Amino acid sequence: MSDVPSSEPDLDALTASLRADASDIGVFFQVLGGKLVDTMPGAVELEREGGLFKKDHPIKRIVIHAGDDVFEAELRHGAVMCRHAHAVRGITLRSEETGLDQWLRALVGVLAGQAQSSAQASAALRSLVT
Repeated sequence: MSDVPSSEPDLDALTASLRADASDIGVFFQVLGGKLVDTMPGAVELEREGGLFKKDHPIKRIVIHAGDDVFEAELRHGAVMCRHAHAVRGITLRSEETGLDQWLRALVGVLAGQAQSSAQASAALRSLVT
């Protein structure tokens, strides 16, 4: 018997919690982008809406570089389009479009794996919970 508890139920609970907070997808997307860029500044790119006469410039695209994985999410017409790619030595081996739930679950899984050895990934994972 192992002393290390399985992280699978925790990932399910965290993903469900994140998704429950996504009832207003526009607000959820802005908060998610803000939390990620604050905790992983070198690994997260935010693309904002442009426009000279806009008071604010909301986030329209989030790109997260987490090791060999790249997670992209784009807010389009009130829906989030997600993509998860896996690369080795700069060559993309796999890229797939996913739903938001699956994208969040994969992102949380990668961050949980990296949290074992990276304070930045650990902080990012904690920020998603709070």
